[in-house]
Amino acid sequence: MFDEGYLRAYQWSGALAGGARLPQESSPVQLGPAEVAHARFAPVGISGYFGEDAQYRRSFLLVGGPVGLAVTGAASLAYNASKKADAQRRARPRWHQLGAADVVVTSQRLVVNTNGQSGSFWYAQTSPLQIAAGTAGPSVQFQAEGQPPLRLESPWVPLLYVFVHHLVDGRPPGVPMPPGLLDRAQAQGRA
Repeated sequence: MFDEGYLRAYQWSGALAGGARLPQESSPVQLGPAEVAHARFAPVGISGYFGEDAQYRRSFLLVGGPVGLAVTGAASLAYNASKKADAQRRARPRWHQLGAADVVVTSQRLVVNTNGQSGSFWYAQTSPLQIAAGTAGPSVQFQAEGQPPLRLESPWVPLLYVFVHHLVDGRPPGVPMPPGLLDRAQAQGRA
């Protein structure tokens, strides 16, 4: 199902290693001086790894005589413990789906456009892209300076991975291929 993205990444990695140049295309976003748009990928699922801002306020209610005080006090303690546990659970970091985006690979950054908003992730200020299995296909993960880790997910992410590593490292990376993919592609005449 996601074979085509991996095969194209493999082919581009070999072509770039052989001296081919990255493609160039018009950009849907404003570019800086000497900045070039190389590819656009859409739609791309985007997720962030963070905990929710989950605060809880302690409350206490006491009503009645000695028995009433004991019962309402115990109920208040149990309620507070439940709210505190819920807040702690929600504050634990986990992957949150943030929606779909268009991603533009330029010579200097990844530009992510979603819901009319645009964000830039400058290569000089992000960790190297790591390719990984996502929830519904291949993904790349990275972390921009001062931000939570992000995951971009699309069948074409392996190609994005190759282009960005070629731009950042000056050479294309090896593409971690799914087991048996090249053999299947060769048997079908696609590699």
